Amino acid sequence: MATNKKQVSEKIFSLLKGFGYEVKTFDVEGNNQVNPQESTRFVVDEPNIIVRLDLNKNSIVLNTSEDLSDHKIRPMIKELSKDYLLNFDYNVFGKTLKAKGELQDAEKNSEKEMADVMKEASLGKLSGSTKTSYQPLENVKIVLKHKKAVDEEVRGSRSRNIQNVFIQRGDERFKLPENNLAMARAMARHVQQGGEVYDSIGESIVNMAQDLTKLREFIVYVRRSNIVNEANAEYVALAVENINNIRETFKKLQGAKTYATAVENLSNQEKYNLEEDDSDIQSLFTETHFDSKVANVMDNLRTLNLKRKAFESHIVKAIENEQFNNAVDMLKETELLQFDTPNAKLGHQVSQLGFSAKDERLGSYLRDCGKRLTSGGRMSDFDYKAIKSSLLSAGNKPIQGEPMSYMESYEKFLDRFSVEF
Repeated sequence: MATNKKQVSEKIFSLLKGFGYEVKTFDVEGNNQVNPQESTRFVVDEPNIIVRLDLNKNSIVLNTSEDLSDHKIRPMIKELSKDYLLNFDYNVFGKTLKAKGELQDAEKNSEKEMADVMKEASLGKLSGSTKTSYQPLENVKIVLKHKKAVDEEVRGSRSRNIQNVFIQRGDERFKLPENNLAMARAMARHVQQGGEVYDSIGESIVNMAQDLTKLREFIVYVRRSNIVNEANAEYVALAVENINNIRETFKKLQGAKTYATAVENLSNQEKYNLEEDDSDIQSLFTETHFDSKVANVMDNLRTLNLKRKAFESHIVKAIENEQFNNAVDMLKETELLQFDTPNAKLGHQVSQLGFSAKDERLGSYLRDCGKRLTSGGRMSDFDYKAIKSSLLSAGNKPIQGEPMSYMESYEKFLDRFSVEF
């Protein structure tokens, strides 16, 4: 059994993910596990499912709420048990399975373990004198020089009135070109992980901080000048989106667990030839004169415009070629669930489509659209068209040899939201 444990765990996880479920994984001690192969407990909140690999009893135990007793997950888990010569046990909970009892110990252990990890790997608290603040991170520290004396009685005083920012490693001290604390923390993590202030990632961190300053100034200028209109609103939205993306990237670069992924994403960023952008963005923001705050972001907006066009082109082609395997079954299963609003239902369905897509970028995009729909976030015309195309494409796939008319209702359902989009 021990030699097959990792295979069984991975297959349980894959089976649940194949239905498009969000799966939480825990090991035998009740700790959160990132690696499914090391997990023995698999929890799905929506719908209510718990699968436990019980090594002591040499069995797989499936627990579901009553409304899932006839779900196809049951025979599939049973078949998996047979394949690995394991016993199969099935238990039905009440109508709603919250799994609180199952997760209490796991959550406590997980929180304690996370606290221990964060204590070792996180940035320390800001402290120092009235004119200088320090924030440590193992062998590296951030040094902030303030314009005004720090008032310890005022919360957050050490993160304000920053005149200069330095990264210090041993006897070396590097002055950063922007007085941005989030940038400094991202750089501190980068140096702590073995990077250099002036290597390619260090330069990307600085460039993002400089872009952030220019974009903020641009947004403030166009709004105060009241020159945002129907013709240029999409570029203002692009600028805001990039501001949020930079902030999120800085946040991920600061984290011990998210740093590596953030660096990989930065390293894999595409390069764009600005000469390929024939959009006359500059004229859309010109009134009586062309302000420097607009000029400063032109290259940034052109790059974002090219990036958006390339992304949208990829999504359109991906939808055309996507099979959306099991999507219709996943969508049918949403009828078992209760939703507070039509948007929440549609958001869940779009997320399910994302899990069924083989193209990773399309899948990630649809899951993001699903989250925005559920939370009432902004949706563009392109988002609406992409969602509609995806749902209709999934609905046109034959199920068990029969044409699928079930999806026709979704087209009408979507059309009800077209004005909001």
